[in-house]
Amino acid sequence: MKIVTIKDVAKAAKVSISTVSRVLNDRQDVDPETRARVLEMVKKLNYLRNRSASSLKQQNTAAIGVILRGRQNAFLTDLAEQVLDAGRETGFQFIMEIIDEKANQFITARHLYLEQKLQGVIFLGSSLASQEEEVRRLDLPQVHATVQAGHLHYPHISSVSVDNRQAGRTAIEKLIELGHRDVALLGYFAGENDSTGLRLHGARDALAAAGIAHDDDLYAECGFTLSSGYEGVRQILGRGKRFTALFAASDMMAIGAIKALADAGLNVPGNVSVIGFDGIEIGRYLTPALSTMRQPTQRIAEESVRLMRRLIQGQPAGHLLVECEYLPGGSVRAR
Repeated sequence: MKIVTIKDVAKAAKVSISTVSRVLNDRQDVDPETRARVLEMVKKLNYLRNRSASSLKQQNTAAIGVILRGRQNAFLTDLAEQVLDAGRETGFQFIMEIIDEKANQFITARHLYLEQKLQGVIFLGSSLASQEEEVRRLDLPQVHATVQAGHLHYPHISSVSVDNRQAGRTAIEKLIELGHRDVALLGYFAGENDSTGLRLHGARDALAAAGIAHDDDLYAECGFTLSSGYEGVRQILGRGKRFTALFAASDMMAIGAIKALADAGLNVPGNVSVIGFDGIEIGRYLTPALSTMRQPTQRIAEESVRLMRRLIQGQPAGHLLVECEYLPGGSVRAR
């Protein structure tokens, strides 16, 4: 990862380091044309100011960044708390940063590195699709939690996740066992390098294995929010499609879907059975309680911290798959 320094800015702008410093500190004793040239180079070189450098020179604690991608993702916020709990006895200082689902987690990691002198970063809910070069260039120990990253084969990258494809398959197999054939799918399809997208691939695997051809009109692309799940169901119903079961790639999506079904006069599970994914606590307090594929947050958190310690100590990278279990609730019944 190339870190741009104040010296690089000064060289590009053909001024002294002290002049760049005066511009950055908004001093008035700088010629306007010179100021404009320096600021142009700051922007062009993507220079990020390290405001914490002086204080961190005195700090011996290893700083580990924890970047959570998805502000409205209740599963990830719970997982983040578990990571902090798992790290309390390690001697590391954990620095949390929450970003939007569409934000670039690697730019955020670079900011944190410059500001806090990170020795490693744990990504929660990151996307690796088409990001292989970004991952490689971020030359820091990295642990990707909930994401399978074994295909990258980089010595500074570890990962821990469930087998998303198999978990999606298991969810649909439960529905098929109960006699359901017309199953709506909410989420998104993606390539092999996008772990979350594999959930719906697993769902289609199960349907195909049972000899059921899935109707594309029973699918809506959704993000991991209540509103996205709600709109996804509205889209499918708006096509005139009817279904007896629904699988959503996250619990938040599933909860939004249940609201949309209720608004359309459909009962869960009377008219439509619903299975979510993640196992967030609020799902247990719905009426009926949400059936879901539960990810073991405590295990994922503990393994993420353990894998980070190994990387910092110079030990080999590791990629771990943990079990995802079906948690039955009242939102599913036999057809």
